[in-house]
Amino acid sequence: MVLTYHYSKRVPSNVQMVGSLHLDGGLFGGDGEMVAAAFWSIPPTRWAEPVIELTRLVRGTEQVPLTFLVSKCAKELKRQGYDLLVSFADRTQGHEGFVYRASNWRYAGCRERANDGMVIDGAFHPGRTCNSLFGTRSLDKLRQMFPHKTIEPHYDEGKHCYWLPLGTKGEAKAARLGLTHNDQASGARSVPLDAPVGRGED
Repeated sequence: MVLTYHYSKRVPSNVQMVGSLHLDGGLFGGDGEMVAAAFWSIPPTRWAEPVIELTRLVRGTEQVPLTFLVSKCAKELKRQGYDLLVSFADRTQGHEGFVYRASNWRYAGCRERANDGMVIDGAFHPGRTCNSLFGTRSLDKLRQMFPHKTIEPHYDEGKHCYWLPLGTKGEAKAARLGLTHNDQASGARSVPLDAPVGRGED
């Protein structure tokens, strides 16, 4: 589903759990075609304390309730011992985090624009892809490696940060991490400067 329907066309790393919704089918009625999925991962950028990040939220052509999927996943993650969930809605893709707001997640603000990769001969390469393909995402090093290519840094439009505590431990952890709650989900207030930028989508 990620390869077919998600704009990144890339499965995240360090996946700890995948939740999915299916059409009716099979012996017990829940083994039909998958129509939505949520990937939960160890964040690619280190936080000061352990959190788990919603790194992919994707659905196909069926208009299924993503809030239901996220809620069910949250309950299972709590059962597994996780206490704080985070996710990021990418403004570059026009995402504002409507699913998170409808699921009663808290809004911590919007990060400033950040360098998220390189444009090489007109084609965008995410930073992680640059590291994987070329061993670096440094503009200077890439220009040295490929002197005949046009290479320019690419900046996103900022990411909205959302979080959900799974109990009092999650609340306390969020406070220590400096995660605030801002009701103005479209506002310009920023999340803490040391909060990593992740890849969750709405």
